[in-house]
Amino acid sequence: MAHMKSKWLVLAVIVWAAPGLAQSAWACNTGTVRDAAFQGKRDTHRLCVMGGKDDAAANATYEKLAAWLTEKGEGLNIRPERVNTDEPDIAWERYGLPSAPPALPVTVLVGTSLFLRESFVIDHWESTPSDADLAMLRSSPALDAAKDSLVDVWAVVLYARGTEAGNGGAQAVLEKTAKRWTEEHAPGIRVVTLDRADPRERILCAFAGIKAQGPDWAGVLFGRGRLMGPPLIGSDITQENLDRLLNSLTVPCTCLQESIALGLDVPLVWEPRLDQKFASLEAAAGRGYQEIPFSKQADALAATVPNKEGRLVTLATLIPLGIIGGLCLGVTGFMIWRVRGARSREGE
Repeated sequence: MAHMKSKWLVLAVIVWAAPGLAQSAWACNTGTVRDAAFQGKRDTHRLCVMGGKDDAAANATYEKLAAWLTEKGEGLNIRPERVNTDEPDIAWERYGLPSAPPALPVTVLVGTSLFLRESFVIDHWESTPSDADLAMLRSSPALDAAKDSLVDVWAVVLYARGTEAGNGGAQAVLEKTAKRWTEEHAPGIRVVTLDRADPRERILCAFAGIKAQGPDWAGVLFGRGRLMGPPLIGSDITQENLDRLLNSLTVPCTCLQESIALGLDVPLVWEPRLDQKFASLEAAAGRGYQEIPFSKQADALAATVPNKEGRLVTLATLIPLGIIGGLCLGVTGFMIWRVRGARSREGE
């Protein structure tokens, strides 16, 4: 199965470039990027059953999965989809595939990024997913440990110890960083260990690109289960790099620095009680997230300028912000073009 291996590449450009740009932009709302991650839509992934229209096995699998999601899928950002492979001219890229699967029927968990508008294969089963497989779609030991804390801290750092000689040093870096953030940047962060050898972590590892064998891995999880890109691997796990990722969450959510642009939502059940807990904490702290349209921002800024010359200065300030936004989108588009080109060459 093809996998969009470069999905983190485009997000990396945005994460590393946007903080500097965002400093010159006037905030679109009154909340931080972390606060904004608890609002709006999550990435919704698709559990696709692929097979011919009259394929009895495919139809039975789809009915089973659709019924399971109806019964146990509340709060889970996954929906079922039946893909009739008899249809001509199927846009396989919509499923993160270069062409039709080599064997049918097949069930494919297709990831989708709202921001990038790209699809990628997370995992697949050549037969009907078992009950254990379906349970992994709802949760994992690491995500269960992280979920409740997401409401209380800036972020949860997932850590998978490496399997190579000399690995494991990243844990001390993460613990030291967590201690410093707790002391200097309340409410701090939390570190949760992810066991890459635990079969119950199969979906999470597949989503995050964590192999059974490999170096230390660390990923920043925030909001309602959004994994920030890029994850840090091996020698890249430093306090400086981790601070840069975490600092992206503490700035005001702006037109150029939005939570949706910083990562992808993992498959995860997010219960209403967690939203209620977040709302209660925000209310108690006197904070809140509120959208402010850019037009109102411009009007408010212009109202503070008493004369024509001053308004020209205001206009001169706003125009560069629009240009910066265009450049940011241009860079993103270029990287997507590069990724698609690379995928096309791989398929040749």
